[in-house]
Amino acid sequence: MARGRLSYLWQKLEEGWGKLRRFYLVHYREDYVQGQVRWRQGACRRCGSCCRIMFRCPHLITENQCSIYYCRYKQCKAFPIDDRDLKYLRHTCGFSFLRPKEARFTQRAS
Repeated sequence: MARGRLSYLWQKLEEGWGKLRRFYLVHYREDYVQGQVRWRQGACRRCGSCCRIMFRCPHLITENQCSIYYCRYKQCKAFPIDDRDLKYLRHTCGFSFLRPKEARFTQRAS
């Protein structure tokens, strides 16, 4: 039982660190964020999983819709920034990232 609680606490700490990391990246490392966009593929499935990382976003309303979608925060617009952001979404996110080796192969094939 204690192991389960520790695991849960560790997950929440990692999720919190991820939120801080994304905040820092979108405000102070825009070059990194823009560079990662080229590796990102897929589309948003509007599952709302990203809006429940660490805690449920207060702007998330019924049917996984954002009440401030057109003026949402920078970190929400940029999500996911890299592979690390997909860790706790349980494969519900429609986005994924090409690995650099895969990307080079895809560029040569075209």
